[in-house]
Amino acid sequence: MNSEDASPSARGEPQSCAARASNADDATSPRLHERLPFERVLHLCWEERRTGKRRINARGIDRSKFGILVEAEKPIPTGTLVSVETGNFTVVGRASVRHCSPNGMNYRIGLYMPDRLVRDL
Repeated sequence: MNSEDASPSARGEPQSCAARASNADDATSPRLHERLPFERVLHLCWEERRTGKRRINARGIDRSKFGILVEAEKPIPTGTLVSVETGNFTVVGRASVRHCSPNGMNYRIGLYMPDRLVRDL
């Protein structure tokens, strides 16, 4: 297969949240680490070239040893590095957006957060 026939992810290009919907984690997929319920308000912050600093509110759904699944009103492109803050704006650490998929009127965003602090949330 040549690079023109490959999907954007196969060519190493970032994908939009809508394009990632079919690749999002499935509740029946095997996981390396146990998922625990995580119902907290978080703030996700990042910078974009054209619009500058961005911040959105997110609702925690679950967490694992190295990640958090959140739901937010706006999508965040896969690969974006975000700063994760608690509801009272305490910085918890940095995370990488692994997937973003539509879920009704919102988006489910998977964050890879290898920092130790995610286990202390």
